Amino acid sequence: MKKISDEEFSKLPLISSGKTSPFFNAIIGLHVGESLFISKKEWKGCQTPTRICHYIMKKFPTVKYTFGKLADGSGWAVKRVK
Repeated sequence: MKKISDEEFSKLPLISSGKTSPFFNAIIGLHVGESLFISKKEWKGCQTPTRICHYIMKKFPTVKYTFGKLADGSGWAVKRVK
């Protein structure tokens, strides 16, 4: 541990606490009409994309998604509708 100057502190690459997963950022970053496919192979999270979409819609009432798990079980699809 060591003391650092304000200049050194400002150069540190800090991330905010909270929702910072690449999937959360990809879903929340969708524009109206854009869609996203998330394959089951690349999914490492404990919550499914469906749960993340429900959380976002509850937290941000102006944002609406159509989403679901694919019938063949290969992943999830998310589309921003509002």
